Amino acid sequence: MCDTFGKILDSGKHAIFGKNSDRENDEPQIVQFIPAIVHKEKNLKTTYLEIEQAKETAAIFISKPVWLWGAEMGVNEYGVCIGNEALYPNKYDNQAIGLLGMDLVRIGLERSKTAKEAVEIIIKFLEQYGQGGFCSLKNKDLYDNAFLIMDIYECYILETKNKHWLYKKVKRGCISNVFSVTKPDKFSDITNFKKVFERKGKHSGDYRIKLMKRTVKKIRNSQDAISILKLHNKKDKDNSIKSKSVCMHGDYTTTGSMVVELKDGKVPQIYFTATSHPCTSLFLPYSFGEQIVKPINKASEQDFSFWQTKGNNFITDHFAFQQELNDIQNRILNNNLSLKESLKLREQLFN
Repeated sequence: MCDTFGKILDSGKHAIFGKNSDRENDEPQIVQFIPAIVHKEKNLKTTYLEIEQAKETAAIFISKPVWLWGAEMGVNEYGVCIGNEALYPNKYDNQAIGLLGMDLVRIGLERSKTAKEAVEIIIKFLEQYGQGGFCSLKNKDLYDNAFLIMDIYECYILETKNKHWLYKKVKRGCISNVFSVTKPDKFSDITNFKKVFERKGKHSGDYRIKLMKRTVKKIRNSQDAISILKLHNKKDKDNSIKSKSVCMHGDYTTTGSMVVELKDGKVPQIYFTATSHPCTSLFLPYSFGEQIVKPINKASEQDFSFWQTKGNNFITDHFAFQQELNDIQNRILNNNLSLKESLKLREQLFN
């Protein structure tokens, strides 16, 4: 599960990316800044497979489940943003072991300088190694992947099924857990995955992608993007289970959220939660490349205590804190507060 969107507001001048990562509700997710590296080793161990290492990899900022190598979402030093979505086809026939969609996200971020280059890199590794392997720890999920890949100039939706692929360039795009591209710009061999691979019936992703499309076209800034990631669908009447909402609750819940705003001449400005439930989380500010201060973990650490400091029980009475939460979020956004300053406000709120 997941929901991702991107919008080019002014090509070459302003663009916005956002994603909610929906996973098993007890699976911690951490953020990491990993600097650019010149590699001496020839091979790289991804989650399940060993592949060839690049000579150099770009600096990246990612959000990832603690147990796997790849990433749910992120941005690199060149302003390339990528997020993936689980696609559940009518028949899953992938190999037992391959690259996870999350591995492909990180590979694309580490090795690209533009969105188009990231599309081509993901396709290259997809065709070479294929998709496969369990995508979660507890429920042993198996799925294919869609990707939203963008920079300040261009935005692409890439859909995959096993080693098949197609993509479409868009000015604004939304992807969820359903096939959506029916008229691709380029494809491997099949032109309409939705027609060939979509399972019958209405799925929760259909509701979520419709909700995003209605709101993404109105995005002007990071604050608008954050509001979208907090959205609940009126069709979800049970507060503890919100499978049709962009902010998902239940056995699968939003365990991490990220917004990236790209502006010409500036480093990517990131807002991330590093906690579950964006509706009761603060989106913390981060300028690409700055030091990640504690209690947010550094790249060499696997400490997810920060993720655990706001338990799921908080969701039951979050309405009592909603106004205070909104006030603090507005202070962060309107006053350009630092990560360190924002963490102090968060500590006051949750204590």
